[in-house]
Amino acid sequence: MSAEPIVFWGPGSEWFWTMLQFVVVAVTLVGISYQFRLQRAANAFEHLNRMGEQLDSEQMLRARLEVARALVAGAETPQGALFLIGNYWDSIGSLVRERHVDERLVSETLGGAVTIWWIALSEATGRIRKERMDPTVLANFEWLAKRVSGDDAKSGAAPVYDKTAALRIFEAGIPSLVDRIRMAEESRMVPERRAPRSRRAASVE
Repeated sequence: MSAEPIVFWGPGSEWFWTMLQFVVVAVTLVGISYQFRLQRAANAFEHLNRMGEQLDSEQMLRARLEVARALVAGAETPQGALFLIGNYWDSIGSLVRERHVDERLVSETLGGAVTIWWIALSEATGRIRKERMDPTVLANFEWLAKRVSGDDAKSGAAPVYDKTAALRIFEAGIPSLVDRIRMAEESRMVPERRAPRSRRAASVE
C-alpha cells in the first residue's frame, strides 16, 4: 500500500481533475439522453394526437361512410373516398418507414384500423395500379398493413382479420358514422341571435 498522500490541489492533483471532468461529461450525457427520450416521447404523443384528429375529421368520416356503404352493398369503391383514406394511411406508412413515427406505437394504437382499411381498399387499389401501370400507388399503406398484421399475429396483441370479419365491422359501424357526421354538422350550426328588445318594450310586458 502506497504511503503517498492523495493530492487534490496543486502538483500531482491532475488525476483528480481528469476524473472530475470525466464525471461531469458522463452526467451531462445522461441528462442529454434523458431529455432526448422525453422529447421523443412528447413528439410521438403529438404525432398520435394529430393522426387521431385527422382520422376523425368530418371529411374523413364522410369518406369512411361512403366506403363502408359501398363495401356492404358490394358496389365499386368511390375513388375520391378511397384516395382520401388511402393517402392518410400511406402518409403514416411513409412516416413509419422513415422512422419519424414509432412503429410499435402505431401498431399498438392503430394496428387494427390499418389492417381493416387495407382489407377494405386493397382490391380497388390493385385495380387502380393496373389501370395506371403504377405499382407504387398506396405502397406505403400496403407495407404498413403487412408490418402491423405480421407483428400482431406474432405477438397476439390484436386479432387477425379476414374479409368477412372486416365487412361485418364496416356494416356494424355505419350507424355510428352517420351519428358522428350528424353531430359534426350540428356543431357547425350557429344559433340564431335574438334581436334585443328596447327598454320601453321590456317595461310594458
